[in-house]
Amino acid sequence: MPLLCKLEGPDQAQMAVWHITESEETLTGWLSFSPLMHHQLQQISHPAKRLEWLASRWLIQQLMQCPPAVSYSATGQPFIDHQATHLSISHTMGYAAVVTSPLKPTGIDIEYPSPRIEKLSARFVNPTEEAQFSTSGRAPGCALVWCAKEAIYKILDTPGILFKEDMVIENLSSSFRDIEGAGKHSGPMDIHGSAIPHHA
Repeated sequence: MPLLCKLEGPDQAQMAVWHITESEETLTGWLSFSPLMHHQLQQISHPAKRLEWLASRWLIQQLMQCPPAVSYSATGQPFIDHQATHLSISHTMGYAAVVTSPLKPTGIDIEYPSPRIEKLSARFVNPTEEAQFSTSGRAPGCALVWCAKEAIYKILDTPGILFKEDMVIENLSSSFRDIEGAGKHSGPMDIHGSAIPHHA
């Protein structure tokens, strides 16, 4: 069971990251399926995306101790019926990540540093963030800024927010921990990041 990390916050938040090495059959066997979940999985045809969906539901099941029958609001926010816990999900190329909080909205994102995200950085990196890349490296810095802003976007749940103009990330460093962010209408936010070694 390749659970890469599981962390608990002072506000009862829980976060977990999973490296997906299991087969679809194995992950399916671990889950308590609902009719909604069967329907959702049937809509996914790509094998890797199916594994990411299954792994994220396994993490939810472990963190929340309930069947992970996730629905989505009109703005795309995940939730589970009859559960007050706030929930956020992310997955990318062999990894799944989930964060839950019983007290307040939360957000998570996971991303590889890559030439692709660096190429797209003009759309979401502003000069304040660009000036900090000398200490963190540009490719990791771009990935960190993207993840932080995606997490903020999920927390704010406000359509129309612009990643470059309406959010700013401060205190970038090579440690990836305890950076700071702010949305145009939200004020400062504490953001906790971690660099996870790539597993082939």
